[in-house]
Amino acid sequence: METYCYISMIALFCYAFMLLTFLAAKKDKLVNSFLIVLVALIFWTGGSVFMRLELWPDYKFWFQVSLCGILLLPYAYYRFINVFSGIREQWVGKVYIVVMMACFLVNWKYGWLLAPPALVKHGGDITFVYDMDLKAAGFFLVAAALLAHMFRNLVKVCRSNKNMRRQYEPLIVGIVLLFAGNLAIAIPFFEGFPIDLLCGLLNALALLFALIRRRLFRLQMLASEGLCYGVGLMFCLIFFANLSPYLQRFVQRYIPPAEGHYVMIFAVLFLLAYLLFTFVWRLLMSNVFIKEELLQAEQLKRFGRTVSKTLRLQDIMEATIQVIKDTIQTESIYICIQNGPGMAYQGRYSDRPLSDLSFALEEENPIVQWLKKNDDPLLYREFRYSVEYKSMWESEKHELEKMGLHCCVALKDDNQLVGILLLCDHTGKRQLGYSDLQILSSITSVASIAVKNARMYEQACLEARTDELTGLLNRKYFYEMLNQEFEKNKDGSLVLAIFNVDDFKLYNQLYGMKEGDYCLKRIAQIIRGSVGEQGYVARYSGKEFAVLLPGYDVLSARTLMESIQKQIYEMNSHEQSFKLKAITVSVGISAAPYAAKSVKELLNNVDMAVYHVKQSGKNGLRVFDTVFQQNLELEDTRKHVHIYKEYESTIYALTAAIDAKDHYTFSHSNNVAYYAVELARYLGMNEDVVEIIRQSGLLHDVGKIGIRETILNKEGALTNEEYEIIKGHVEASIDIIRHLPSLDYVIPAVIGHHERYDGKGYPRRIAGEDIPATARILCIADSFDAMTSKRCYKRAFSVEKAKRILQEEAGKQFDPAMAAAFIKCLDEGRIKLVNGEFSGENGNI
Repeated sequence: METYCYISMIALFCYAFMLLTFLAAKKDKLVNSFLIVLVALIFWTGGSVFMRLELWPDYKFWFQVSLCGILLLPYAYYRFINVFSGIREQWVGKVYIVVMMACFLVNWKYGWLLAPPALVKHGGDITFVYDMDLKAAGFFLVAAALLAHMFRNLVKVCRSNKNMRRQYEPLIVGIVLLFAGNLAIAIPFFEGFPIDLLCGLLNALALLFALIRRRLFRLQMLASEGLCYGVGLMFCLIFFANLSPYLQRFVQRYIPPAEGHYVMIFAVLFLLAYLLFTFVWRLLMSNVFIKEELLQAEQLKRFGRTVSKTLRLQDIMEATIQVIKDTIQTESIYICIQNGPGMAYQGRYSDRPLSDLSFALEEENPIVQWLKKNDDPLLYREFRYSVEYKSMWESEKHELEKMGLHCCVALKDDNQLVGILLLCDHTGKRQLGYSDLQILSSITSVASIAVKNARMYEQACLEARTDELTGLLNRKYFYEMLNQEFEKNKDGSLVLAIFNVDDFKLYNQLYGMKEGDYCLKRIAQIIRGSVGEQGYVARYSGKEFAVLLPGYDVLSARTLMESIQKQIYEMNSHEQSFKLKAITVSVGISAAPYAAKSVKELLNNVDMAVYHVKQSGKNGLRVFDTVFQQNLELEDTRKHVHIYKEYESTIYALTAAIDAKDHYTFSHSNNVAYYAVELARYLGMNEDVVEIIRQSGLLHDVGKIGIRETILNKEGALTNEEYEIIKGHVEASIDIIRHLPSLDYVIPAVIGHHERYDGKGYPRRIAGEDIPATARILCIADSFDAMTSKRCYKRAFSVEKAKRILQEEAGKQFDPAMAAAFIKCLDEGRIKLVNGEFSGENGNI
């Protein structure tokens, strides 16, 4: 009897231990259903134990408690299996629990179905003998039917998903034991032996093993406070229940005076033992389990801080690999990243610098599809039993087995799979436990958030840097790259080219805006495909594209631009649906430092080259480079009238209007044009620029047409108000010229001829080389003529005095290099003083 009772007590202790353990676990449907199973087992076993001990009120009461647990257990087990398998609870279980509980209440009252067992004494032992008849068998047949239905569901799930067989094996064993234990009660051989409780204990252990396989049980749960106090209480109750008789005899024999205080002594010793046991248990569990968990938590915290400080994807991936190496034992780590929707997950990062990252997981790969649908890590050894594995190509299987794939974890941006973490182990000896998978899930959760932030930052940067229509760099970011590359290539070569689409407005009118946008996209693709990684491509304006080529010489750049120009011309000839107008482009090229000493000058030169092509009839290419230009002129034997001569009539019409208004201004404009042209030629500028400077000199004061003669010819000093009116002639000149689109190329020189090199001029107050070179030349020519001309309010300065002023103002009002060159031209006789009755401008220089 005592042996049998201890079997029941051991079972009860195990159930209580598991109950306290899982009460500390994170609650979900599966854990809650397992707790119901444990409660049913405790009712069953606890009632049996207390019945055998014949505790108060009597053994019949505890028999009914045990019977309640037996009847509740099939439903609890049925519910647990359904949740474990992902099956929605069916009406069968609900009907069972209602019917069985009703039968139980009737049986408790009248004992019609299963009466309490009879007590049979054999010497000093007491045995409980059950009277099993057909009515009692009804109880168990109904329970067996529910369990059989549950078993049927279990088999169905195993057949549909063979990967789950290994997880369900403990459950199947538990069902068989539960059936066998309850049926064995009726076998005479087991009469009086609690075979049902023993099988129930084995069944509970099988359930625990299934949860361990499902990774719902972890050893850290043993260190929970609830389990610590609960186990301490159970241990002390059992210990002092057996110690009490010996303790009482000890007090009576050795401490007679304290016999009257025995209850107090017992309570104090019980409390001290309880506190000692809980302290030792907590200390032991903390050192064994919690210490490692705290270390992992600290590493995870450091990892979170690290990735939160960066928005670079590479830094995040490197930190992820490092924290995995520090917390999990694995041979090698790979991270695959998807570069865009529908693309493969390409190997990008590894913990080994020499690892082969040429592999990729296609989006249709069953592993990728599984990770998209699930958030849990995928163990490859379990995946090999699945139907999805069998659908993989043999080449894919071979590649993964060659890598020694052990585990896959998803990196997700919301619900989108953006990356895959691969853990590999060729030996196959390392097994990932529950804690490893938990820390992996935590790491990837933090990494996924960091990846999401990094991708949002990259997307924002991409949108801020690129043109929405073509996907090329936008103008703003292109300027940044241009300035950076200009600084990097000061000792090398930097080529800038601009493509201007000819007659694009007409193209839009012919085919519509949609076709026009499509045309720009195709042009962008051609340019980007031709330039590749060798340079930068940007959408410079609505119909202009810019190409920046660091390290290129002019000859190589010209060859590349001609190839692109030809591809653009031929792109519409391949259209099969309908004939489209051929697209031509005007291309300008300039190089630094040969033809430009600043970014501003480089941009101005390439704009000028494009403009020259436009005025020459479009569909051409022009290089703004003195040496190369001379070679081209030697090769080109065709003679043609200079394109700018076409606008002589317009220019002379304007100068005639000036002459009618103020003859002095007319003469001054001619003088300035002469001085500026000679200086430009001395500086080595090509004829295009020289002609633009000449026309700029003729038109630079055209705005004075609108100023009163009383102010223009005033003999005394100008008032502040009058001086502001005089300064307004610059804007007035631009207002006149801008209405003549064919002459807009002179605007940079005209608007800047009163700017100062030190930035104190007007109207824009720009300084240094930000002032166009043409405007700096015009400033010197304008000032020299103003100084050496006689006016109504002053005498003409001598050439020597004018030269001295130019030297003094070099670096202040004038470009120092150009001022020195102008003085040298005067000294050498290249530039001669213009004689005339009226020479000079209102002398406010």
